[in-house]
Amino acid sequence: MRADEYRAMFELEEQLWWYSGMRAITTSILDRVIDRNQIKRVLDIGCGTGYSLQWLQEQFPLAQCVGVDVSRDAAAWWSSRRIDSAVLASADKLPFPSGVFDLVTCFDVIYQFDVRNAGTACAEFARVLAPQGRLLIREPAYDWLRGAHDRAVSTVHRFTARELKRLLEAAGLDILRTTYANTLLFLPAVIHRMSATTRDERSDVRAVSPVANGLLESLLKLEAWLVRRANLPFGLSVIALAVKK
Repeated sequence: MRADEYRAMFELEEQLWWYSGMRAITTSILDRVIDRNQIKRVLDIGCGTGYSLQWLQEQFPLAQCVGVDVSRDAAAWWSSRRIDSAVLASADKLPFPSGVFDLVTCFDVIYQFDVRNAGTACAEFARVLAPQGRLLIREPAYDWLRGAHDRAVSTVHRFTARELKRLLEAAGLDILRTTYANTLLFLPAVIHRMSATTRDERSDVRAVSPVANGLLESLLKLEAWLVRRANLPFGLSVIALAVKK
């Protein structure tokens, strides 16, 4: 991913509608299956500039939260957030012993891998999970939805729920649920991406007006309410929750 994308992430991920809305959806999914007091060690794979790791520490204050990211551009921002629990490493070569994490999160990471390395990464996620440990993974959905954003963030493959489920099952994990997300904005996003010019190289990580930010955030928080109760049949992102046998 380009260095300017990490700068945009650092500047926007605390307040931008997409990040805050997706955190709400993540909370809805985890609250149904996890006793927070039982979580002792958390690993955030692809922690980027570090805000997701900080957020997880807030959600699981009794846990030791550790992050990894392969990018030195991302790591350059960690000191600005006073993060000392993240290390440089690739998702398919995790520098941790087996069976040590109660929860592993992976937010938009393996879409940058080819199919073989994505499978290797999922096997690594399973390896470091403790027995009955949970994995929550979110990836961009539908490879036919590629656009300028994908060029900016070096997308290799966007996933369907079936593809993501197949990868996790091949790694020896049991699937607890799969759902899509960013469903209410799916049609406008499809129209936008299909009409965008091929010369547009900007990602979707960009500031919007406060009014638009509040409206879009409200839509995703409505989805968080829906996801707490049911799986969504399509969307711009796909999420899977799995457990180690």
